[in-house]
Amino acid sequence: MTSRKERGAVMLEGMIVVLVTMMILVWLISLGFVYYQRYLVTAITNDACTKVAATYNNADSDIVMGFVNSSDITNRNLYRSVSQGDAQFSVNKEKAEQYINYRLKKTNFVGTLKSVNVKMQLVKDSPTRQHVFLETSVTFNTPLGFALDFFGMKGTQVFSSSARSDCTDVIEYMSLIDFENYVLSGGEVNSKVVKLINSLIGVYNKFQWVKH
Repeated sequence: MTSRKERGAVMLEGMIVVLVTMMILVWLISLGFVYYQRYLVTAITNDACTKVAATYNNADSDIVMGFVNSSDITNRNLYRSVSQGDAQFSVNKEKAEQYINYRLKKTNFVGTLKSVNVKMQLVKDSPTRQHVFLETSVTFNTPLGFALDFFGMKGTQVFSSSARSDCTDVIEYMSLIDFENYVLSGGEVNSKVVKLINSLIGVYNKFQWVKH
């Protein structure tokens, strides 16, 4: 039979093993939150940049669905892609900040977000082409951060991510598709221009055949 002293030693060793195991388990969980937060910053920044670029030329449109009123379509500026000012940039930047803050709050615990900093630039690639550059920097109070501090890591983490996306205009795309359908369906443009092109190609093909 084991003595009382031996049983006490076994119990003490068991408590030490359980305590160390629990600390390691809590550290692993907190480390999982760190990677989760890093992923969130990257995913939300990419998503926000894509949505802002897709609705940039129609600043009043909904950033999530891209919905616009009929008046925004009929009264739109034909040269909106080259006649943009600071007011339109400010509206789109505010939309990006609100969207990023909303998504971060919905995907984190209360009190986790310490600060959110969003920077946006509109880069002109050509007179009719541009892209949005978005950068997000977030400071997190990581859940169970005391475990990170205990193992020599920081309980407060700062993650940054950047993204770029070409500005697209859905209304302009729809107009181009409608014009293409009109041409291919036998419209007036098709009857004149396309037939002329086909005849020129036919003459070129015959010339090439005679040459060989």
